[in-house]
Amino acid sequence: MKSYTAIIRQSRMEYVALCLELNVSARGDDIADVEKNLRAAIELYLEDIRNFPETKIQPTPAEELIEFFQDTAPDWPKDQCEGIILRPLAVHEVRAYA
Repeated sequence: MKSYTAIIRQSRMEYVALCLELNVSARGDDIADVEKNLRAAIELYLEDIRNFPETKIQPTPAEELIEFFQDTAPDWPKDQCEGIILRPLAVHEVRAYA
């Protein structure tokens, strides 16, 4: 079974996931929901590829990955301090997608 890399981010209203190897995305109300939706999207995409073998599989381009991060950027509090500002990034590890 093939495994895929996914990035899950929480936007203002929902969770958004992106499969890097296939450039497939999904949305959900919580982490479990977005994982379920991403698995379904990957399965559907792989089924389409089997039906249309001429389809080229391309990983997520850097420009789209940057756009994904910008679109899902959380609202950070406006810090009034000087120096280095550290902002947390929530990372959720998932075994595999497919």
